Amino acid sequence: MESTVDTIKIDLQTVGFDSSPQLTEQVKSELNRLLRFRKDIVAADFYLSEDGSNPQTNKLVRWRLGVPGNDLFAEARTASWSSSLREAGEKLRRQFVD
Repeated sequence: MESTVDTIKIDLQTVGFDSSPQLTEQVKSELNRLLRFRKDIVAADFYLSEDGSNPQTNKLVRWRLGVPGNDLFAEARTASWSSSLREAGEKLRRQFVD
């Protein structure tokens, strides 16, 4: 599914399940949180998948940010989509200052 936040193109891909409107809003919310720290983001790609082997870490989020220069990437695996999105977002934010 593609959408936009401000002028940022968002590509949200889910593997093995359909995205809900609530999940789409969580994705946009996390992207908006990152926009407070960096304004030159041009694209955001989200790849979400479930791995049923361990319910404590079965929500995998891979997040790529298109920015001038090299793109940034982070991934997180936790028990919920919101915490995986937040953790991946924090990893990306830490890359802003490095």
